[in-house]
Amino acid sequence: MSHFSADPAPEHRDCAAIICAMLEHSERERLSQLLREYMGAKRHDHSCKVATACVRLARIHAPGLEDQAELAGLLHDNAKSLPAPDQLAIARERHLSISAAEEQSPGLLHGKVGALLLKRRFGIADPVVEQAISDHVTGRPGMGLLSGLLYVADYVSADRELPGLDEIRTLAQSDLDAAVFAVASAKLRHVIERGLLIESNTVDLYNYYRDHARRNRMEEQN
Repeated sequence: MSHFSADPAPEHRDCAAIICAMLEHSERERLSQLLREYMGAKRHDHSCKVATACVRLARIHAPGLEDQAELAGLLHDNAKSLPAPDQLAIARERHLSISAAEEQSPGLLHGKVGALLLKRRFGIADPVVEQAISDHVTGRPGMGLLSGLLYVADYVSADRELPGLDEIRTLAQSDLDAAVFAVASAKLRHVIERGLLIESNTVDLYNYYRDHARRNRMEEQN
């Protein structure tokens, strides 16, 4: 049984206070209300579960990042409810790099756009949190530790039900790099099965962690 599969009651009870331990109560309430306005109840619930998973991973792999893990998990989808044409327009207006896959499926931009909106919407100006939110949709080779935590947490959160998910949840507790590779592999399979254009960052991420895993195996054998 995965340690990430908590019963619903603690998930919801944690949600009200998980925003960030260093925030005053009034600030928690302000952010919680904004999250509901921008995301709606269902997306807000998902974000709380991702925050919970991200904090649990941080406690294992990066205890110093717990506060940022909470914020990144909660705010990672803040732009997802924006219409896809609006996401594309914002990305163009801010001169973001847009891949062919993102051009074809602008919803893939919600991480990059959400990172841009953090300060304006929530008053959050943390470049590490911004980068993690920007990276969480497709990932990228060599991404930072918080980005890796969020990339995996978004996939293994308690509201997800996907083939092979329990194995990835278990793997994430002992080997974050292997979990990132497993998530990238699963996402690639999903995209290929649906016949969609593959985003280049996801391919590069897969290749990066495949080579990383192969180097580790070679070092262990020597």
